[in-house]
Amino acid sequence: MDLKMNNNSTKKQTRSRSPEKKAAQFEKILEAGKKLFLEKGREGFSLRGLAKNLAMNQNNLYNYVESKRELWIAIRNKFFKQYREENIKIIKDHKGPTKNLLMNIFKNFLEFAEKDFGAFSMMHLREYPPSNKIGPFEKEYREFNYLRGTAKVIQNAIEAGEIKDSNAGMLTFFTYSLILGTALVERHMRIVEQDPKYKEDYASEILQFGQADFSREEFRNFVLEKLEHLLKD
Repeated sequence: MDLKMNNNSTKKQTRSRSPEKKAAQFEKILEAGKKLFLEKGREGFSLRGLAKNLAMNQNNLYNYVESKRELWIAIRNKFFKQYREENIKIIKDHKGPTKNLLMNIFKNFLEFAEKDFGAFSMMHLREYPPSNKIGPFEKEYREFNYLRGTAKVIQNAIEAGEIKDSNAGMLTFFTYSLILGTALVERHMRIVEQDPKYKEDYASEILQFGQADFSREEFRNFVLEKLEHLLKD
């Protein structure tokens, strides 16, 4: 009887986490995963390394994500949803010419990159980790097609006579390449401005972006102004 009581007393009591705690832990995983993806790249990244950074048991990490591709999808999905919601609000609140709406969408694109370039990079610059298995996040993934959404707004502006160019697809690719490049240049200017070590590192090619006689804000406004004029012509 004593042995039976002893066995019962030494059994591990497992308690499942509340949904709130699970959600909070998952957010920590996404943020730490984003940081590690950006530091290591898709080849250097590993769930083992992520578990170590989070001081988690790797098996416990698998309760949240089962592969690095699944984590990559979950990270991007989080920020795509955030960006989509911002754009939906911009569209709902907009009044006036469609061309002005388009410019507001471009401004938000650059502001999003400025707020969290890591998220922006995961969305637009980082390549996906390949996998032969389709996991639950990928199965439920809702496609976010920035180019298609922008092309729709551009087409509306063309039909309203606000934009003379008739090729919405070509114009979409052109504007995307321009604002994507602008976001990268702004990033370089910000790095040189905020990190003193780059001001002395003449081997760094981004040093040149700190030698301009204009600010990041002036550069952004210049690009948006030129882009607006181009859309009119």
